[in-house]
Amino acid sequence: MGMRELRIHGVGGSTGAELLGLDDRAETILIRGDRSTQLIARREDPSVEGYLWGGLTSVSALQPLWVLLLPFTLVNVAGWTHGARIARWRWMLIRGLVHLAAGLLTSTYVLWTAIIAVDYLGYQALRDADLPVSPAIGVLAGLAVTLALVVVLLRVAEVGRRRFEARTPDGTVVPEEETSADWHPEEDLSSRSFFSHGRSMTWLLRWHAAVLGVTGVVVLAVAGLRWGGTTLGLGEVFLAIGLLQMLVIVLLAGLTWRGGGQPVGTPAPRALPAAAVTLAVALTNGVFSGVTLLAARAAGLGQERWGQELALIESFVITVALWAILVIGWLLFWRARGRADELPEHVEDQLRRRTAAWRGTALGAHRAPVLLVWLAGTFLLSAGIAAALRFEPDGGVRWLTPPEDGFLADVAMVLLPGLALAGVGVVWLSMRRRVLRRTVAIIWDVLTFWPRRFHPLAVRPYSSRAVLEFQAGIRHGIQEDGGVVVSAYSQGSAIAYAALAPLPQEEISRVCLLSIGAPTTTLYAQVFPAYFGELSLQRTHDRLASGAGGWRNLYRRTDPIGGPVLGTAEGHAEVDQEVPDPAEEAGSVPEGELEVPLEAPREPWADLAGHVDYHREQAYRDAVAEFRRRFS
Repeated sequence: MGMRELRIHGVGGSTGAELLGLDDRAETILIRGDRSTQLIARREDPSVEGYLWGGLTSVSALQPLWVLLLPFTLVNVAGWTHGARIARWRWMLIRGLVHLAAGLLTSTYVLWTAIIAVDYLGYQALRDADLPVSPAIGVLAGLAVTLALVVVLLRVAEVGRRRFEARTPDGTVVPEEETSADWHPEEDLSSRSFFSHGRSMTWLLRWHAAVLGVTGVVVLAVAGLRWGGTTLGLGEVFLAIGLLQMLVIVLLAGLTWRGGGQPVGTPAPRALPAAAVTLAVALTNGVFSGVTLLAARAAGLGQERWGQELALIESFVITVALWAILVIGWLLFWRARGRADELPEHVEDQLRRRTAAWRGTALGAHRAPVLLVWLAGTFLLSAGIAAALRFEPDGGVRWLTPPEDGFLADVAMVLLPGLALAGVGVVWLSMRRRVLRRTVAIIWDVLTFWPRRFHPLAVRPYSSRAVLEFQAGIRHGIQEDGGVVVSAYSQGSAIAYAALAPLPQEEISRVCLLSIGAPTTTLYAQVFPAYFGELSLQRTHDRLASGAGGWRNLYRRTDPIGGPVLGTAEGHAEVDQEVPDPAEEAGSVPEGELEVPLEAPREPWADLAGHVDYHREQAYRDAVAEFRRRFS
């Protein structure tokens, strides 16, 4: 059979046959798997295998509703974005603040639901209506709705914990009493149990269940104290939580303004944990404020009934407009900075202009984490200015006043809830249209790569299965053939990297890693330097190169996702290899090698490939052939 090549796909999933370079599923064989993950091979050449993990992020019928869990997921990711070269006390404090931010966000969800269901619809609407139903019945019904939300959130998190976190490092499910030990914050990807800490997830669920309970008690207490008034005054509780959230963000920004650990020459975005928490707060409060205003209008409640919870609603509308301007301006700026002057004279002008534009877009995409910090800062600036303008003295205490009932309020009522509905719709369409799926998956597959150590209500991570199962495939190849070529494309390179990190030296030295279109440095090393930063990349490179194995990384300057992983530093020049785009020479299939339809060599000077078709490059075939010879 010869030395095997084990492939793994990137975002957007794969048909299986496509991953193996084939155009017919009948030409593949299933080795093992289910509807979520599969290990397959070419029928005519079983030495080429492929691991399919796309089902973990696309087969669920409830996937569009994951949009509602996006803020929780952002806070969970915030805990992983700290720098690599910071003092222990500092990153412990950072993680403590992220846990506090997570608890406040959980409380915010419950409080917003109570404001709508208990105060606006259950109390105020029935108090004014000429109906036989008393406000007390309405409040009880609102409390039931709020409790139902709590039960659903906790139930979803618990089901996800049993299916994903409660696993041993070899991927098998174990009884509750035998789940892996508690998570230690010092762990990195080299820990075999990094992705399998069910007990820590259980602790998180208990902590957030307590937060939910305390919030419910506060809602009941405030409602009881304010009973009989015009409103129940729950907006004042929201204001207190909002101020605490802002304080946490400011403290996080100060602690993480300088992170460190990114490779030399790579952008180092500032205050990433604070930015992630800020975006989570902005999305949550923005959408909920729009829904609350919509509920108030539907119940016939005028401006005099609106509370402090709606005080900044105009700033959310302004923030969305500024976000759109920033993103469009960012894309246009970087697109115009692309150059393709070195292309030969015979290249058509249209292709030359497209090449320059694609290169510029790729440059901008590689700096996207910096843009996220700007987006977060834009919201803070907008909210801060709006708050400063809206403070008015009231009995010696300065409270935010409700908004004006005007044009911006009308826009907010449609725009803000519409954002959530649009997100659900886009995810739903992405499950049916693969081109859109690849775009959406860039966000989801990065956010849900990380274990739920900071928020149990985040979207469950696929990595708890994918990393461990792919690692088992690598080990099987080493045991059967003495070595294995791991061919990792796009997001699959992050899974492969995490699977290789905990392998003992005698095993990893028998692995050749071929990463193609890899976001290892262009994204992961920038945002998660403590786990994919310069020290981690250097250690992995040295371990791979210590034996017969090695590392080769193929990238294009037109690729908005992939890029160099180590650069041209001393001793690393052999790792990163730029693949020309457009192709400059016609490739060829070596004599005796199986011809596969989807891997025919690219035609020179014909078109651009960007992030796709790396398997059609001559550099790819050459690298695989070289790596196979090392173990022959």
